[in-house]
Amino acid sequence: MEIQVQSLSKVVKKQQILSNVTLSFTGVYGLIGPNGAGKTTLMKILASLTDFNSGSVFIDKKLISTGKYIKQNEQIGYLPQDFMVYPELKMYDVLEHIAILQDKKPSISYHKQIIEVVEQVNLSEHLYKKMSELSGGMRRRVGIAQLLLRKPTILLFDEPTAGLDIEERIRFRNLLKQLGKQHTVIISSHIVEDIEFLCTKIGVIKNGQVLFEGEPGELKQKAADCTFEIKASLSELDEIISTKEVVQMDDELSHIIVRILSDKPIGKSVNPRLMDGYLALLKEDTYE
Repeated sequence: MEIQVQSLSKVVKKQQILSNVTLSFTGVYGLIGPNGAGKTTLMKILASLTDFNSGSVFIDKKLISTGKYIKQNEQIGYLPQDFMVYPELKMYDVLEHIAILQDKKPSISYHKQIIEVVEQVNLSEHLYKKMSELSGGMRRRVGIAQLLLRKPTILLFDEPTAGLDIEERIRFRNLLKQLGKQHTVIISSHIVEDIEFLCTKIGVIKNGQVLFEGEPGELKQKAADCTFEIKASLSELDEIISTKEVVQMDDELSHIIVRILSDKPIGKSVNPRLMDGYLALLKEDTYE
């Protein structure tokens, strides 16, 4: 399923938040950009939670929203950055309550549905814990579970791994990858590593404008001729960091491998990663 936005603009208190945004979301889609780029506003527009000034939103070429006309769409499920409801209730009770609220034809029992979605997000062992007893990552997985109860076809995730520890981030990424096999998944993040091995398509926005849309390989190629690695000692690091555009550093015991973006050859030329292409794109936009 494809969700499209065409020529979409949003102004808040005379400030341009989004400007003529045209994007086509399919597969597992990564929406990336610096903080304040307009990602969350765009996600809320896709979820029909806020209006916009001009443009249109379509699902499979069928018009679903035009500016002031907003209609909730059951095909779309949206998970904000932090999901916390009814902290003193047990997870099971929360999901049962949400299932009742969402169901237009209330059934006698939601037990089977709840067990299925909790297994899907790997939280069966915690089913009867209070929401306040769960970690941030677990609460977000409960958020996914409550979305899955109503079986949406499109899932929107806003900064899904922000604030999570490394183990929980890896677990969450694996879950998103599994969900992408059955749903259109849109992940908004400023953390490029979160989407590098997940997404089949990527859009980059900055200051409310689209800088790029395409496959991950295309974005990597933005840094094809300017990605290098050099070996450095600890004593050399300060000078390198202050004079070069450092992307990444890896400790190799006797030395440090420093990954650099540079317009001039330096050290060893290497294949660019997604982060390299993303930073090269932002740099290119800065100097235009």
